[in-house]
Amino acid sequence: MNGLTPLSAPALGTLQLLTSGGGAGAALDRLALQSLVEATLIEVLPEGLRLQLPNGQELLAQGQIPYPPGSLLALRAQPLPGGAGLQLQVLRATPPPTDPLLAPLAQGEAGPLLTRLQAAPEALRALAEAFQAATQPQAADSPQTWTALLKAVLTTLANPALSPREAPFHQLQAQDGTALFEVPLPWAPAGEPLRLWVEADAPQAAQASRTHRVFLSVPFSTLGPVRLGVERGPGGFQARIWLQDPSRLEALRPELESGLSALGAPATVRLLPLPDPAPDLRALAGAPPLAALG
Repeated sequence: MNGLTPLSAPALGTLQLLTSGGGAGAALDRLALQSLVEATLIEVLPEGLRLQLPNGQELLAQGQIPYPPGSLLALRAQPLPGGAGLQLQVLRATPPPTDPLLAPLAQGEAGPLLTRLQAAPEALRALAEAFQAATQPQAADSPQTWTALLKAVLTTLANPALSPREAPFHQLQAQDGTALFEVPLPWAPAGEPLRLWVEADAPQAAQASRTHRVFLSVPFSTLGPVRLGVERGPGGFQARIWLQDPSRLEALRPELESGLSALGAPATVRLLPLPDPAPDLRALAGAPPLAALG
């Protein structure tokens, strides 16, 4: 998100303005006549994204984009079928000046972590060993290997001595009972990282009555992009898996439920189609709790 994305680049995201939402009627007609629309992302709300046009008018758009409030967006408006509203393609995004504290959110942390790992492997010996172990052929069948890698990455990123750029961000999140981490994948270190979001409700409540949620986004070579959400509350586990073709995991659903139940609580697993474009976990930072798990 450094600087501007050229208008010739592919769309960075897609939003919708529906005729039944906040921004119907004449306002949509005017937008449809413009080849390029500029708007500022004001706020992320449960019901949508609050956008402000240069004339001060505010609109409510549906969808998710990985940009923080205050970002200036260049949008291309296209009519939806049947006069349902407008589709807004994000062609350019200029984020607000970044507080150094929020750099891991705005600019990512998996890439800088890999750079440090390559430049100073001795200083990050535990992480280097875990990363090397995860590249071995037998690692795919070893949950312990992946647990060790996750622990090594999260521990490194939260350590001010090892990650002076990232650790303050994670300390700030911990005050709100949330965490967002990026984990580079050994089989595709330059590709999309695994992203991990964790949150808990009611910090003042007894531990047994609290609800904890974990949300993962990870690209798979055979399944494509996948989003996994797991919620544990007093009633047990609820898991949601979003993927392009849910039927591909249907035969494994009983086994997945059995595996979660083995952790000591009843479990239900639902397989759902992944929206297009797929939601970005970074949008959860500063957003309401994970309503997607329902």
